[in-house]
Amino acid sequence: MDDYSLILWTIAAYLVSCLLIGAWAASKTKSSRDFFIAGKSVGPVLLAFAAFSTMMSGFGFIGGPGLVYKFGVSSFWICCPAILGFVVTSLLVAKRFKAFSDLFDILTLPDAVAVRYQSRLCRFLAALVILLGVTAYLGTNILAFGKVASTFFDIDFTWAAIGGMTVVILYAVFGGIIAGIYTDFVQGLIMAVASVALFWIALTTVGNDSFTAGPENLTRAFREHGLGEAVGPWGLLGPMACLGFIFLFALGGSGQPQIATKYLMQKDFRTVRWNLLIIAPAYTLCILLWMSVGFAMKYLVITGSHEELSDADHAAPVFLLEYAPAWLAGIVFSGLFAAIMSTADSFLNIGAGVFTRDFPKVFMRRKVANELSLARTSTVLLAVAATAFALWAKNHGDLIAILGTFGWGLFAAAFVPIVAIGFNWKRATWQGAAAAVVIGIVTNVGLDLLSKYPQGEPVYTIPGSVSIGAVALLASLITLIAVSFLTGPQKLDKRIEAAIDA
Repeated sequence: MDDYSLILWTIAAYLVSCLLIGAWAASKTKSSRDFFIAGKSVGPVLLAFAAFSTMMSGFGFIGGPGLVYKFGVSSFWICCPAILGFVVTSLLVAKRFKAFSDLFDILTLPDAVAVRYQSRLCRFLAALVILLGVTAYLGTNILAFGKVASTFFDIDFTWAAIGGMTVVILYAVFGGIIAGIYTDFVQGLIMAVASVALFWIALTTVGNDSFTAGPENLTRAFREHGLGEAVGPWGLLGPMACLGFIFLFALGGSGQPQIATKYLMQKDFRTVRWNLLIIAPAYTLCILLWMSVGFAMKYLVITGSHEELSDADHAAPVFLLEYAPAWLAGIVFSGLFAAIMSTADSFLNIGAGVFTRDFPKVFMRRKVANELSLARTSTVLLAVAATAFALWAKNHGDLIAILGTFGWGLFAAAFVPIVAIGFNWKRATWQGAAAAVVIGIVTNVGLDLLSKYPQGEPVYTIPGSVSIGAVALLASLITLIAVSFLTGPQKLDKRIEAAIDA
């Protein structure tokens, strides 16, 4: 069997196993409670791997090396602070969400926000942010799937993206979040192990078959070709951009609904302890792949060993196909496709909750009678909309990691103040929460549009390449605190006070 066939069979076997998990999950999904929060039956190990895998997915495995290929060490200041982000999320969100979910009928993040602030407006704003962010994040994963599949199978990107999302629809509509949780566990293990193997192969490749010579050869080659800044402490983006990344990714994790929502699924409080013991080491291992593959591919290009890539996001798939053993490439590609599928499932799941629970409660002030059927229909519509957005983003040349950073920043600016702060601070008011979300959305989307249009000569760009998300997060945090102090204290239900004190 040749290498290409071995990779194909490995991918096929793994994807079939994932679809079987999806079919099994469908038999367990009997209600909207099962569909959205897995019946609150997820143990600590499964939940930890689900949170870790959801964060990495196409953003980390494809977008990460692409960002390193283009900007060098700058990417390190995205992935490393994210480890601290897991710690912050576990400490500020996990116990609070468990307490709120035990005391109230909560299946979605806007559900939790509505209960905490006793405000339909806050529910509506939270739901609106989720729709915007889910579209960006789903677009990120569809882009990743399309670029990997088009590179590997040598097919048109559009058909690769549409085909991939068709599989995701079949997977997500029937299996719900239960399917995502279990495949996240499997592919999380694969990503961690594969990252170590690829780290070794990448450094051995640039070290001319010597692992220890790899870092020295890489640094020397970059400096000789005028790219010394790429391997400097701040990379090509500079210190201001990297400091912005540290702020955004260390604190922003506690505002990511795809992670926060998983804490509504936990059985008990033990999850917090296991999260820190499992997620941080696993994510650290994946950073090895993120950094080493991107640098190795750039090294091969600047030294003339490989032709220039037409797209930085091709760095990981090209390296896998041409420089990794076929068996490992097959496993990594399999895990990557599964990661994208399960991550897309998570985002489709929280997006479907907006149409199934949040908008009906905002506009009709009641639940709908057939939540499970509506959730599955909403999943299909969201998947189609996200695919269209991904195809639009591809034509506008957005890097996968840049698009993912926008989605992360949007969620962080909107939800860090009202979730990480508001669920721990009784003095936060509904007026402050609503104002923080509005400022977060307007600042994030507004600055993004100003920085892109008109093309060629944008109206305004933030000096120092500072992330728009970091600026928006700072603005929304200040807004929550200021407006909460300017408005009168909000009288809270005793159960809400008990949940905050938990």
